[in-house]
Amino acid sequence: MSIDPTAITSIITYTPKLYDAGSDENAGSDQADESAPSPPAADLDAIEQRFSAMVSTLTNQLAVLERSFTQAMRSLVKGFRAAAPTRAPATPRAQAAAGAPAAVGKFTGPISAAAQRHELDPALLSAVVGQESGFQSRAVSRAGALGLMQLMPETARELGVRDPFDPAQNVEGGAKYLRGLIDRYHGRLDLALAAYNAGPGAVDRFGAVPPYAETQAYVKNILATYRNAALAS
Repeated sequence: MSIDPTAITSIITYTPKLYDAGSDENAGSDQADESAPSPPAADLDAIEQRFSAMVSTLTNQLAVLERSFTQAMRSLVKGFRAAAPTRAPATPRAQAAAGAPAAVGKFTGPISAAAQRHELDPALLSAVVGQESGFQSRAVSRAGALGLMQLMPETARELGVRDPFDPAQNVEGGAKYLRGLIDRYHGRLDLALAAYNAGPGAVDRFGAVPPYAETQAYVKNILATYRNAALAS
């Protein structure tokens, strides 16, 4: 995009004429010659209109140039971001899961059995366990959640889990709870996972995955793990 040189040339050509007309008028005033003729009003109006039109043209062209520059800078920034993909920092639970493949295999039996009883994909249940506790059966969160699927004590009791640190009981209770959430949200897995993390009240209030950074990362990580497991199988 370039500025029309004709517009600039016109300004240069006509601007001296305006100054010349002013100079002549000032020279005549020294002699107090009230009878000196003035430039025709029609000519002055025409020059003013021409000048205004040229200024308007330049302004429009500069605006277009500015928009083009802004778009180019945005494209450049997007290119840099795409070239340097970012990854959300892994949570301690996710790090533990990634570094403990033996633990994953250790709980394959309870996970598969609970998944079958509650009509869940074992890969999905495994992804939840990994995100919740990193496959640490005696994990305790700062909020007091217990075991593999991090059940709160009251929730565990409601689900019939007598010993939250028993892997089979804990996964059974967590699978039952997750199944109920999936049914509640008519198969919307993202909403069910968000409710598992933030509670059904938060999901119902927003009618979607709540805008909480932790919950959104939680849902994203589990779905990504589940998808990768499905592709691998």
